Amino acid sequence: MYIRIRCNLDSIKRVLFYILGMFFVGLGIAGYILPGLPGTVFLILAAACFVRSSDRMYKWVTEHKLFGSPVKKFLETGGIPYKIKIIAVLSIIVFSSISLFAAPYSIVFFNLPVALLAIIGISYILTRPTV
Repeated sequence: MYIRIRCNLDSIKRVLFYILGMFFVGLGIAGYILPGLPGTVFLILAAACFVRSSDRMYKWVTEHKLFGSPVKKFLETGGIPYKIKIIAVLSIIVFSSISLFAAPYSIVFFNLPVALLAIIGISYILTRPTV
């Protein structure tokens, strides 16, 4: 006796986006509690996942009284406040420099990827509109 399970690709994608969104919500909330871990970035990623999977959770993330406003503002404008840009760029420079100069790893497998990711992150931040 075989049981036939109908599997819809769209429903699988929705479930995966929902699970990924919940993961990012967890990281985002942890980021609001733990110093050094960004919270809003992960909540923006969660909203991007929920827009593809759950209208109710998307609404919850974007209308939350604590973190809904910055998430919604970024999703609507794509802009980053000037003060946050300065903090983000300085943080990338400081922590990437510490990683590059304090860690005795190989150039190809550690230093090059860290430097490239720092450059990509800084360029992304600086190309966003300032709000």
